[in-house]
Amino acid sequence: MLQLRTWIEAMKKKRRARGSKQERGQTILLVAISLISLLAMAALAIDVVTLYAARSETQRAADAAALAGAKAVADSGVTTLSPTDPNLLDAAGLARSMAASAITAMLTANNPPINQVAGQPITSSQTVTFPSTANPPNSNPYVTVTLQVTTLPTFFARIWGNRSASVTASATAEAYNPANVQNFTRIAPKGVKPWLVANLDPNNSNTPFINIATGAIEVGAVEVVGEQLNLTANCGPGPGCAPALPLQTHAGLQVDYVPAAVQNPSNSNDVCPSPSACTQNPTYPDYQNSIQCHDVNPYPCGGSVNNASWDPAVYPGTIAGPTALGAECLIHASSAGPTLGQDVLTNPAPWPSGPRLITTGTGPANPVTTSSSIVTIPIIDPATFNATATGVTIVGFLQAFINQVNGGPSPPDPGSINITVLNIAGCSATPNAANPIIGGSGTSPVPVRLITAP
Repeated sequence: MLQLRTWIEAMKKKRRARGSKQERGQTILLVAISLISLLAMAALAIDVVTLYAARSETQRAADAAALAGAKAVADSGVTTLSPTDPNLLDAAGLARSMAASAITAMLTANNPPINQVAGQPITSSQTVTFPSTANPPNSNPYVTVTLQVTTLPTFFARIWGNRSASVTASATAEAYNPANVQNFTRIAPKGVKPWLVANLDPNNSNTPFINIATGAIEVGAVEVVGEQLNLTANCGPGPGCAPALPLQTHAGLQVDYVPAAVQNPSNSNDVCPSPSACTQNPTYPDYQNSIQCHDVNPYPCGGSVNNASWDPAVYPGTIAGPTALGAECLIHASSAGPTLGQDVLTNPAPWPSGPRLITTGTGPANPVTTSSSIVTIPIIDPATFNATATGVTIVGFLQAFINQVNGGPSPPDPGSINITVLNIAGCSATPNAANPIIGGSGTSPVPVRLITAP
């Protein structure tokens, strides 16, 4: 019996030894399989991250292109027109052309280059839409840009035969003008010049620029876009402003303005030129700085109550006053009069058959897309103006190009400001409860913003 047990134990040991030899190498095989799985997951992660980064880059390019297109639509002047204006179709065609040019310029820019993603070219498509005013009731023009990259290289996905991948991104930007909309969202642009201009158009029999009840822009025999006006201070001899009533227009296409109260002259965010670069008025430095600087304080628009104030303590003066000095500094003119260093606005074709051209006033006459001569000016309801009270109601804004400070002879009055109207934003008496849209540039009262795709 003992021998039998000994033999059985020996056989068990022999089987265990044989099994151990057969199981040798299994750990290496498992490790190899695991490494292949980890490498596959790493390969997938690298390709996914690459595509995600390319998608983000493409989306940023689409956002920038859509905003550039919407800015061109806003600058075209088309948003100023009412739905029944006879020039609307031509103006819409001009806006589409300007938007396409702006988008192309953005996508082909080389500094920084955004016309490629991961070294691959972008294909693009864009549309400019002018919705019906009835669907929805407060629609504005919007630009939709779609970008696609179809030749993005893959790395490890080639194992499965995928040698390239594609990404697509779309963005929609709106050019928002509250004009022609009775129940509207307020705008509150920054960088506004402190000239509170009467709501009267001397080019059109003193018709109001803006219908105060509805916010609609005037429709008449004379198109408001492209008009030339002379802004004249409605103030008697200083010190201070002693205005005559009512605010009105005068011979020489002069329209009255009164100085706005500068809301916060010590704001550290205001952007001003070097004091040595301009002649400063020692009596009204804050008012002059608000003209020649970028004043970050917003000006609200619309409603039926006073939303701004005029300043009876400021005398805008004549040819040597703070208005003339500040405007000359702003537009880089050496004195009153034309072609003295300021940029020049020309009309290659009558609007809206072609865009206006801005050329530099110093050095070679090169075309530019923006200019310090482009400003936003508030329009006030003359009925709310009172010589003994400072409250006024801003009912809209002029986007204007300052051509020159007038030097006389009168009319126009020496020291008045000659402008060309580029756009008008009108605000009705019935704003909604939405937060105001605050613009930051001061060059346009028509803000552009990214919105969800329609």
